[in-house]
Amino acid sequence: MENIKLSDILNHFSNNDTFLKTPERLLVFNGEQTRFQLAMNDSITLIEEIRAIQKEFKAPMIIGAIPFDQRSKATIIIPDTFVNYHHSNLIDDLQTANQPLSIEDSIDLPSRLQFNEMVQEAIHSIRKQQFSKVVLARSLKFRLQEEPPITAWLTNLLHKNKQGYIFSIALDNAQNLIGASPELLVKKEGNIVTINPLAGSRKKTYDLVKDKAIENELLHAEKDLHEHKIVVDYICEKLEPHLGEIEYNEKPAILYTDTMMHLSTVIKGKIKNDTTTVLDVAQLLHPTPAICGAPQKPSLEFIQKTEPFNRRYYTGIVGYMDHYGDGEWIITIRCAEINHRDITLFAGAGIVNSSEQDSEYNEISAKFTTMLQAMGLAQE
Repeated sequence: MENIKLSDILNHFSNNDTFLKTPERLLVFNGEQTRFQLAMNDSITLIEEIRAIQKEFKAPMIIGAIPFDQRSKATIIIPDTFVNYHHSNLIDDLQTANQPLSIEDSIDLPSRLQFNEMVQEAIHSIRKQQFSKVVLARSLKFRLQEEPPITAWLTNLLHKNKQGYIFSIALDNAQNLIGASPELLVKKEGNIVTINPLAGSRKKTYDLVKDKAIENELLHAEKDLHEHKIVVDYICEKLEPHLGEIEYNEKPAILYTDTMMHLSTVIKGKIKNDTTTVLDVAQLLHPTPAICGAPQKPSLEFIQKTEPFNRRYYTGIVGYMDHYGDGEWIITIRCAEINHRDITLFAGAGIVNSSEQDSEYNEISAKFTTMLQAMGLAQE
């Protein structure tokens, strides 16, 4: 394949197309596509339905978005055609796309007072041993005077997030899901599976000396290390019956994004059963304590009872699977849901016994910056 400029790809991209860039590849689904809206009644049944669809259409690749919980439907896309670019064939010639927005209305939900009350209720439940961790989210909602410039926002996400997972997925009814997630749920290549959970975060200052000090503090922060260990232990316990030769470092490393630094652990293992697909592994793990809580059931129930919105695709997963069952699925964070002129951003933070409400609120505010910068609503 000849080398191609990212700007040329985006010049031919429309809001009805689907786009997923990973550190290794770029998948672009153009033209007519068949979309399925699948109920989330049972994760095993959902995987079986996806496999049946892929077999029926003889599809070499499916791509989709699976929501956080069963209150929303999964979107699975079977493309007529797609292009799979290797990163070595991509010429990154992108510059910041400046396209001013006219905002009619905006709302922060929940309010700061409401969020503080949510955190206190979560800590109270943790101390009553109902769960050990829960992730609470906030949303920012905007109504624009004109239709959003999705390609411009995608350009900015690509320009600022060189190592992240950049996606724009066309959903039904002129809706789009767009974002730049740093978090890989699962990647499968042959019999090798890779998982990369993130938990424990700090905002970058863009001052090398200050950021090095913050990095050192994060690597030794008892609260964040505890939060991170909950996630790693959960994943290893879930994977142990299905994977052999599981390997990971006992101490987490630091993963940098455009705006944040995160505690990160890369977990690798070998599939025991050759018929296991990447989506089988994904459904074993999702939702992890990194975006839900632990144990899963009571923390999920607390989220659904406490948060003043349905997360829909936020903290769900987006990704692809080929006909061999290989692929990558990414946690849907640092994202926006677009419904005509209505834009909703989401971000969250993990709450444990030692959490402080102001710190958690500020962490979430920092996580909004990725999408706000892409939209031209935050300072560089």
